[in-house]
Amino acid sequence: MTSLWQDLKYCVRILLKKPGFTLIAVLALTLGIGANTAIFSVVNAVLLRPLPYEESEQLVFLHERRAQGPWMSIAWPNYVDWRARNRVFEHIGVFNSGSYNLTGNGEPERLQAGQVSADLFAALRAKPALGRIFTPDEDKPGANPVVVLTYGLWQRRFGGDANIVGKTITLNDRSYNVIGVMPEAFQFPTFGFPSGMEMWVPVGRLSDSDLWQNRNNHMSLFAVARLRPGVTIEQARAEMDSIAVSLEEQYPQTNNGKRVMVRPLSEVVVGKDIKQALWVFLGAVGFLLLIACANVANLLLARATTRQREIAVRAALGASRWRIIRQLLLESVVLALLGGAFGLLVARWGVDLILALSPDSIPRAQEIGLDLRVLAFTFILSALTGVIFGLIPAIQSSRLQLHETLKESGRTLAGGKNWARNALVVSEVALTLILLIGAGLLMRSFYQLYRVNPGFAYDGAISFSVSLPEKK
Repeated sequence: MTSLWQDLKYCVRILLKKPGFTLIAVLALTLGIGANTAIFSVVNAVLLRPLPYEESEQLVFLHERRAQGPWMSIAWPNYVDWRARNRVFEHIGVFNSGSYNLTGNGEPERLQAGQVSADLFAALRAKPALGRIFTPDEDKPGANPVVVLTYGLWQRRFGGDANIVGKTITLNDRSYNVIGVMPEAFQFPTFGFPSGMEMWVPVGRLSDSDLWQNRNNHMSLFAVARLRPGVTIEQARAEMDSIAVSLEEQYPQTNNGKRVMVRPLSEVVVGKDIKQALWVFLGAVGFLLLIACANVANLLLARATTRQREIAVRAALGASRWRIIRQLLLESVVLALLGGAFGLLVARWGVDLILALSPDSIPRAQEIGLDLRVLAFTFILSALTGVIFGLIPAIQSSRLQLHETLKESGRTLAGGKNWARNALVVSEVALTLILLIGAGLLMRSFYQLYRVNPGFAYDGAISFSVSLPEKK
């Protein structure tokens, strides 16, 4: 341990002695490690971290499908039958979206609300910060109107009133009793619905109309369910298909060909295209780091020619070859750790840039950040990077012929490095070509998409939507 501490102090002195070399090496590694950390922080939040629900791996997403239409929302009567007949789910709840006019207590405001069944919050195991959530009796036609607020709406519109539970607010000219406020961190799965939902109302109150009771009408309802302990998703699919076949036999006019799609909730939240794109980006910045490693390794090999005599003297004084390799590897690892430390700053800026450029196209964007897993990834990546780019120069520099080196000829050492330096140059060129070809194909695809004819003249055209009260 004492010798390692001595090597570390010597390493610091050597790096400070050559500030130009140290700065260039650290800068190259900072860019490579920073880019990898930034992309990994996105991959970590979107793909690796569980969804922000208790035992989220047990949550599944359901909707109806037909051969001619793989994506169909759920007809309300079919959902009621699914809920009654299944034996694979603890809870199964549905939701859609609606717009409501909030009046009184300030300026009128148009708000998006999630119209949800009582079972949905139970499936998510979501608990309110204040009050409670819906009961099954409140999720029926004729029940008294109740509403659960988001934390943001509670703070913004009602000033965080601690006594908000039990008060009434006016939505679409009707009084709703506030029964709860959800926590600030609660995230509602919207799946394409407006992301700015600011409250939730029971959807079952709307279900008594002929429109909702018609199995041919799909009221933009989708379902989230929680599997029972020990039930696999394959078993759930088999049972839901069996129920769909039974409903097809019972209601052939409306349910002919209808089946149920059951998928892990995480798969739907992220999306297949986003998942593939993120792994491709992570691979691309991995190549970028390898190029940086090859550059720094070349710098170390070039610098080794000026340190031949120093290393030969240490060997002549009794330093073993392993001790010399350890010293040189330690210098490489210290350089990489410095690059990793500054790379965290680059990653922080990179994450902010990614979110600024595409805030709506990345799922779970609000969860992206530099957490402990990202910090551990950066540390391990930095240490491995130091070993990768430092190993070959260290081995080459430790191969000494003391007599020749001490006479300052150094021809044997310099010649011995040629193959390593040439191999590194070839690797750099190969990796750079891969990145350039990939970037060229990406730009070509983007240009072709930009040139697609939409079938109408869109220059100068704008689009907008207007929401009007249903009763007026």
